[in-house]
Amino acid sequence: MNRNEMIEGIMRQAGISKANVGRFYEGLVVLAGRELLKNNRFVLPGLGALRVHRRAAWTARNPQTGAPVRVPARKYVRFKAFSPLDELLNGPRKKTDQTPPEPTGQLPMEK
Repeated sequence: MNRNEMIEGIMRQAGISKANVGRFYEGLVVLAGRELLKNNRFVLPGLGALRVHRRAAWTARNPQTGAPVRVPARKYVRFKAFSPLDELLNGPRKKTDQTPPEPTGQLPMEK
């Protein structure tokens, strides 16, 4: 889905003019950028959160020459979906039973 398709979809769903949805979208992009720079996190209530992560510098190899190439440290953004969205895509999570097994009343066999 591209930007125009998203704007038209929101316009139809919410009954808001295309111009207003476009202004909202632009404002959301600016707000997300500011929050990521300031707090390293931007929450989209009901959807998930964008978070800034850091990738350490590392040495790669040029595939043609085999020469080492220094790759600098970088920041990148990762999206983590909240439970309702995750469950919509993957179904409900199974609950794991963390209780220890019941004792049998027998002592372990000695060697």
